[in-house]
Amino acid sequence: MIKLNTGYSFSRVPYITYDALDEYAENVVEDFAPELLRTPGILDADAFIEYYLGLQTEYHRIRYDRKVLGMTAFNNGFLQVANEETGAPEPMPVTTGTVIIDTSLTLKRNLPRLRFTTMHEGSHWLIHREAFAEDNPFGRIGIYENQYLAAKEGRIDYSRSRRERSDIERIERQADFLASAILMPRPALRVAFREFFRFYDEKAHRIVKGSSAMDDCFAVQLPEYVAALFGVSKRAALIRLEKLTAIVDGRSWKGAC
Repeated sequence: MIKLNTGYSFSRVPYITYDALDEYAENVVEDFAPELLRTPGILDADAFIEYYLGLQTEYHRIRYDRKVLGMTAFNNGFLQVANEETGAPEPMPVTTGTVIIDTSLTLKRNLPRLRFTTMHEGSHWLIHREAFAEDNPFGRIGIYENQYLAAKEGRIDYSRSRRERSDIERIERQADFLASAILMPRPALRVAFREFFRFYDEKAHRIVKGSSAMDDCFAVQLPEYVAALFGVSKRAALIRLEKLTAIVDGRSWKGAC
């Protein structure tokens, strides 16, 4: 397992840019499945969690409102899960290195979301163990009273460029970005990008929404193409492409012609 080499805040949250996270993701994929760094394909998230990170996965209904879809146990403790019959929260013992995934994600239509959530939790393990260490002098970071776990809320919001207001927001956005970068590494994504335009006998170019009817069409089709190649949702693919400025909004993109 490749260790993240970066600085940390006083509360042991990584100080790292998105570009550096992309480089780290490429090193991780190179170490786990090097063929996926150069050839677009679907990374086996379950194998990554179990064999590469050495974690175990359990499936439980965490919350019926689906605001939390996955959690990672950094220390031994208890997790509040929903009782399957009453829906009321009840404590469940967990051990260090356990990833808990909400059972709602096991439905076939939710499989891309399942893979992303699984990789999000794996990303927490890769880069946030210092923040949740028992010897952290600033206290373990967490949103649950027992402070043993990091939670993944049920949305992908790292596309927003706002400044994080708390350590929790920072680690969630970092985990979202890293999960996306591992599932869709830049080198393989560049290959997919070129192949997409080759199919249409077009020169590969940045897609500027609002600049032409063709680019507006490409802005819809490219995320669908990438989602199918990498086994992610169309939303996750679109956010990744926008982050890498493969797709931009012509109204706000200064480099648009």
